[in-house]
Amino acid sequence: MPSMDDENVFRLPEIKDEKSCRRHSVIGLANFELPSLRKRKRKLDEDSLSIQSFDVEHKKKSRRSLLRVSSLANLLSPSKGSNKTGSDGFQRSISFKVPSSPASSKQSLTPYKAPSPSPAKKRLSRTWSDMMTTSGNMPKELSHRDIKKQEAIYELYQGEKDLAEDLINVKKTYRDSMKKLQLLSEGELQQIFGPIDSLIPVHEDLAMKLQMNRCPDGTTDRVGEILVDWVPSLKEYVTFCSNQVFGKALLDEKRTNPAVDDFLQRCQNSPFSRKLDLWTLLDGARSKFIKYPLLIKSIRKYTQSEDEDTHYLNEAIKLSERVIAEADQMAGEAKCRYFRCRISFLYDDEKCEALEQSSMLVCNGILKNNKNSKLHIFLFDKVLVVTRTVNQGGHQCFQVYRQPIPIEELILTDLKDGEVKMGSFRKTFGSGQTTKNVFRLSFQDSNKGQSHTLTATDEHDKRQWLQSIQKTLNGVRREEGDAQDSTTSKTSKTSTTSTTSATTTTTTE
Repeated sequence: MPSMDDENVFRLPEIKDEKSCRRHSVIGLANFELPSLRKRKRKLDEDSLSIQSFDVEHKKKSRRSLLRVSSLANLLSPSKGSNKTGSDGFQRSISFKVPSSPASSKQSLTPYKAPSPSPAKKRLSRTWSDMMTTSGNMPKELSHRDIKKQEAIYELYQGEKDLAEDLINVKKTYRDSMKKLQLLSEGELQQIFGPIDSLIPVHEDLAMKLQMNRCPDGTTDRVGEILVDWVPSLKEYVTFCSNQVFGKALLDEKRTNPAVDDFLQRCQNSPFSRKLDLWTLLDGARSKFIKYPLLIKSIRKYTQSEDEDTHYLNEAIKLSERVIAEADQMAGEAKCRYFRCRISFLYDDEKCEALEQSSMLVCNGILKNNKNSKLHIFLFDKVLVVTRTVNQGGHQCFQVYRQPIPIEELILTDLKDGEVKMGSFRKTFGSGQTTKNVFRLSFQDSNKGQSHTLTATDEHDKRQWLQSIQKTLNGVRREEGDAQDSTTSKTSKTSTTSTTSATTTTTTE
């Protein structure tokens, strides 16, 4: 083997241009052999080669060694030249094994993503015609009026089934689970859920009776007598509705507990809840309860007037309206007690005697004043109170704003759209749009207190407020008229008695 010291034998050919670099590298490797290299004592992985493990003995020929290493690197790097096949074969024989670093492995990990929420459980909305079309037994002799009546009866039946299903879901999934997990006490559960156990049989009973009354062809002839017997059972809602204001307040308070809030949120995200929160499910029962007169009227609308069932339907409507009126009365009294305790005066000497005597909350809600500030208005049966919402000790309270107006001293003025400009000084005298849905509340004697110019959200909201206030005013005036008639009657009787006594005395003389 020739010696590496002989420079004449192993002179590398000169590289004339960059394109022939690949060819000269291969030729250079073919004309000489690598010098004997000394290996370090360490274990190498199979099929791996470390260039840094070579230690060249002769430092004097470092320039020549660098050229050889450069030639080796040219072999390892892919190129577009004509010697691609040979270089590929040489490259496959040598592999570099680079250990993966912890940093690179962490970057390759996919970040955690919360699972997507389950799809909501959709409730099928079926009509009587859909049911009959599916079964293939649609009677052909029915008129348009008869079909409408069957649709109204089936709507009542399907609504009872859906409501019973929701109440059972609330009872088992929410109330029983919270009791088992000891999230709330027995008393707290009773206040939030109310008499829910007694409501479920009410709706299951009507659904079963309507289904049993259905004819084999799928039609239902008469339901009036069934409804007259069933409507009195709706009195269970009187207690349920009167308890709602306290139940809602307690539920909102308990939501501040992370465990309770997490449980309710998980239930809401589950398919069985249809993405509805607990209070929406509970309040759905009350919403259905107040719609029974409308549902029965819809059946009566498509029933022949000479039909005997019309009489029973009219009776059922009267009974349902009576029960709803009783529930409204009890709910109003409960709301009156609840909000009356949360209305505070800035000074003790400002307390209103009419507020203490009030026993019924007619309505309440948020309106805006002429400064575009939100105010919470309470219309009681004895007084109208304007308040501002404040937070005291983590609880929502209502601080009285200006002097409350007793109903017997209240004057209601309906203002036309565009008659009053409201808002800031700039908006008032600017070219902005005029305010709509405005009305004014004031004292009969302007010296007793200031008036309130209020703006409702929309026309419907304004109409509701005007009707409620006017109805309360009429009730107070009616009571005053009855009191005056009673006083006049007593005075007349006293005068008649005195005249009779005088006449008797004269006769005796």
